[in-house]
Parts: sequence; C-alpha cells; structure tokens
Amino acid sequence: MFNKKHRQCIIKHSGTHILFDCSIDHTLEPCGLCLRPAPLCKIYLKKTKGHTGNLAIDMRASSYSNLVKFSIMVAAAFLDLSPCTNHPMHCPYCPGSSPAVWSYIFREHLRRFHPTVSLEDQESIWAISDLEKEQMKQIWDNQLKQPKAHQKAQHPPFVISETHCMHLVLR
Repeated sequence: MFNKKHRQCIIKHSGTHILFDCSIDHTLEPCGLCLRPAPLCKIYLKKTKGHTGNLAIDMRASSYSNLVKFSIMVAAAFLDLSPCTNHPMHCPYCPGSSPAVWSYIFREHLRRFHPTVSLEDQESIWAISDLEKEQMKQIWDNQLKQPKAHQKAQHPPFVISETHCMHLVLR
C-alpha cells in the first residue's frame, strides 16, 4: 500500500522510471503510480462538480488496488520541488468511456492505438520541457546513488548444537 502522505513523490518516483529506466516497456503503457501495464491499472476520470469542472479520478470506476486520491492539477503542474508533470489524462482520440492515459506515455499511446494521428500536431500534449527532463534526470541519478536499505533477518542466527559440531567428529 502506498503512503498516502507522499502522493506526488510516488508519481515523481514512477515518472523517473518511465523517463529513464531502460527496462520499462512503454508499449505496455506503464501506470504512473506503480509501473504495472495499463490493463492491470485502469484509472478513469470524471469532471468535478462546481463551476470549474476540473478532472478528478473516478475512485468508484477505477480498477486499481493501490489507488490514492490526488489532484490531477497538482500532478500536472511543474514546480521546482516537484518537476514531474506526469498525470492521467483523457486521450482525445479514444472513446469517452476509455481509461485515462498517463501523460509521459501519451506519445507511445498515440503511436500504438492511433497511428494515423500526427505526433507533431499533438506535441503540445506529450512533449516534456528540457528543464523538466533535466530536473527529473537529476532525481533519477540521485535515486541510483541512494544506498538500499537492507532489512535485518527476522530469524535468530542458526545455532548448531554441540553434538553436531564438526570439531567433535574430527577428534
């Protein structure tokens, strides 16, 4: 289960993997929260009530076991402390009832499912600024430098009884 206090950090961490981890297969449309392939994590969006009509995650319709509620507007905003703008969005070429597509893999989504759509015409949607790439690359590099926390063994060390010790056999 994700720590809900760090929603944007989860998205930022996964975003660095999507951008810089060579083992991530973009054709599988990895989830921006957990990196599992799109069919396993389906996030649906809905318009919020009120005069703004912003998009929000439809918690009831989405099929995702670790889904955390977060603001799409916050996730999509570039900030120095949180440069990741990866966020779920509607694909303008998919039916309205389709699951959301994460912005960092929207270009791959277009290539795969809408090959007749001009990537250049949609560049304003999928392009990532040089500053964002640079800052996300710094985060990626720093993640790689972090020492991995090793959990201590939960079992006491294996104790051999005196009768089973090798030195007694060799006497």
